[in-house]
Amino acid sequence: MELLTTPIEIQNKLCSLMNSYDNISFATAWASANSRAFNTLVKNKNKIQKIVVGIHFYQTNPNFIREFIDNKKVKFITNPTGIFHPKIYLFFNHENDWQCLIGSANFTKSAMEKNTEIMTCIHSKDIGSKEIYNKLVCEIENYNQRATVFSNDDLISYQKIWDKKLKSRDDLQDKFNKNNDGKPIYKSNVITLGWNDFFNKVKNDKNNSFNMRLQLLNKAREYFSKEGFKEISEEKRLRIAGISKWDEDSINWHYFGYMGNARIFANGIKINERIDSLSNALEYIPLSGVVSRENYYNFLNIFTDKNRGWGYGVATVSRILAMKRPDVFFCLTKANGQLLYKDFGIKKEIKTHEYDRYWDEIIERIHKSDWFDSKKPNDEIEEKLWHNRVAMLDAIFYDGIV
Repeated sequence: MELLTTPIEIQNKLCSLMNSYDNISFATAWASANSRAFNTLVKNKNKIQKIVVGIHFYQTNPNFIREFIDNKKVKFITNPTGIFHPKIYLFFNHENDWQCLIGSANFTKSAMEKNTEIMTCIHSKDIGSKEIYNKLVCEIENYNQRATVFSNDDLISYQKIWDKKLKSRDDLQDKFNKNNDGKPIYKSNVITLGWNDFFNKVKNDKNNSFNMRLQLLNKAREYFSKEGFKEISEEKRLRIAGISKWDEDSINWHYFGYMGNARIFANGIKINERIDSLSNALEYIPLSGVVSRENYYNFLNIFTDKNRGWGYGVATVSRILAMKRPDVFFCLTKANGQLLYKDFGIKKEIKTHEYDRYWDEIIERIHKSDWFDSKKPNDEIEEKLWHNRVAMLDAIFYDGIV
């Protein structure tokens, strides 16, 4: 019996056993097609007796499935009771000459190269091996009986859903740990809030600004709903941009970030060519429905066109976006940034033109929270917050009530 404790040990052992034995049978929760182990399996395809792979959560890569289309010896668990989760790799010549790896590693590149995994290798010469072998063969056969051969039509359908799920799967990886201190997202005090706790935190901010903030955001949405940005009066544009302060209803438009110090940006609100550019950019952000990363970058490509002489950064970009879609965007400023970075586990401060990081490390984090993903409430006041929930995070981070 052997204990394998590193990905390289596991992959080396798998490849060696696939090359050494006449028969290959295994069952694994997920599989991918871009590892040395996969390449070795393909080279030894004629040795396969039974392989069973799960597809739960759409974690199995379509390229693995594609390699074994219509192969009756390679099947997939398509409708499991619970999650299909074994990791058993059996290699044998006959019942008295075999080895088997059992442990945590799926047949994926991550398991073979970077994950923390552990596997036990059992040999045919180990004590009690005959009973173990018979049990292994029986279990793999049981899995095989429940599994399905994938056809090309099955793969086409699976690929469509796999593509849609790709973004969610990426979020399960360590993309949020780029440029940060490795703080897990589940340790965030804000991301993990349920709707009721989120509502209470925002409503009870230290400055008692809840009602005024909502009035501001609702009025900004009203401006956008009636006409394009270039048709809005200059007075209203200055409010939206966070430059003018008070309006006729005594609403303080400096909430969600005062942008008057961004002088080129502030002056640009009064220049027709730049107003046209900003208005065209904002057309890529719909007034309702999903705002995609593509929408965001289409907006940026026009708004951040250096040839037009704009002078701005993430603060002004996020201010304008939060005013049009407060249910999607957060206005990131110096006044709220430090508490947000700390709570989200972002070690390195986002600099002026790091637009990628704003979306990838802040907006996508927010969109993974329970409170963001909650259904629209029935209560009138809660519903008003729900329609403005991302921008209203400023009430938490600006006031320091995390």
